[in-house]
Amino acid sequence: MRANPQALTVLHRLAQARLRGCAGPELVGRLQDTLAFAGYTFWASISLDFTDEHYHLHCPHCATRLAIVIGDYGRYSAVRDHNDGDIHRVSLAPAAPEDLTGIGRWVHGVAAEGGDTTLADGLTYLFGRAACGMCGSGFDLADWLEVEHSPGQPIDPIVPRTDRST
Repeated sequence: MRANPQALTVLHRLAQARLRGCAGPELVGRLQDTLAFAGYTFWASISLDFTDEHYHLHCPHCATRLAIVIGDYGRYSAVRDHNDGDIHRVSLAPAAPEDLTGIGRWVHGVAAEGGDTTLADGLTYLFGRAACGMCGSGFDLADWLEVEHSPGQPIDPIVPRTDRST
């Protein structure tokens, strides 16, 4: 069964109109609703709790499993060792807000407009650059996270995609 594009467009606009005047968990929930109705199922499904957020992915160059930490404990990539905790830590490089594009720019703009500085700051790291502590190679964090974890998109996004590869 295919989603009705007109219904999704209406739901997206209604969800987007409800973004104003909220922050914190309420804003994140409404952002996720808006992203889902726009067809961005991956971005709608991930947690954006930048007080203590952890993502897991494999280095795109050497395949080492990395933990990405964005929150009160730091902003870094690391190899998570069962006995020693996070080892081979490498600081994340945030994107400058004015350099964000596509979905990153939109979500950051909503967070900044709503005054949610924790969310806005965390998004600059999520859409910034990470490096592997094992091989030293760098990569665009959001792009690689999406590639590794994104399910097939069941519907065509109504919000245009942008090319973030550079």
